[in-house]
Amino acid sequence: MTRPFAVQLPVDQLVLRQVRFAVELLDAVTLSRVSAGVKVVAEGILGGPIVNAGGLFVWLKDHTGDLQRITVDPRLLPYEDATLLPTELKDPLTTIELSPSVSYPFSFGTTGFRGRLIESRIFPSTGPTPVQNAAVHLRWLDSDDVWQEAPTISHTDETGAFAAILRLTPNQAPRLDPGDTVTVRLTASRDQGIPRNSGDLKLVQGRMADPATFDGGRDALTFAWDELQP
Repeated sequence: MTRPFAVQLPVDQLVLRQVRFAVELLDAVTLSRVSAGVKVVAEGILGGPIVNAGGLFVWLKDHTGDLQRITVDPRLLPYEDATLLPTELKDPLTTIELSPSVSYPFSFGTTGFRGRLIESRIFPSTGPTPVQNAAVHLRWLDSDDVWQEAPTISHTDETGAFAAILRLTPNQAPRLDPGDTVTVRLTASRDQGIPRNSGDLKLVQGRMADPATFDGGRDALTFAWDELQP
């Protein structure tokens, strides 16, 4: 069932209006709520959304029409676009985590890296061909030597660049090697195909690595699709 939300409307209108559905946007790195600077559209719905006092995007019952999909445009914010289908909606509130883009200003405490995915290391004189819009995430080795899947899925941009992060819950613990490094693998898939995995990487816990800071040279965090393994 739907239930009333404290939207920014006069009290008499609040009594008469009820929520059709609502969306919460979260920063996938910090899990803080995002409500300003983004454009959220419910395609097929007339009007809305209303942003309530808590930063939720709310569509009311009098927002009529058949929902086709919800799109999130981060505009100038350092997140990826997001899309939600009607079948993915929860009653009455759906949460969407916004994955970080390469330009995200990561702070100390975030484990992960900025990398690039190309088709092959053998390329013409014009340069490597980037793999665009591939879904990528990290697998990590826990304290029981079991591989786990990180929840945040990012995507490669038009140059093949991406940012992949490892976010742990309070009851999760990675296996720490000398130097407080965590063992991870990059997992990538295209068009919802069979995922492929990189070899093991050692990341310093609580730091974002990039080619300038990672041991192994400027190509260390460049991955070739034809080298990844199913």
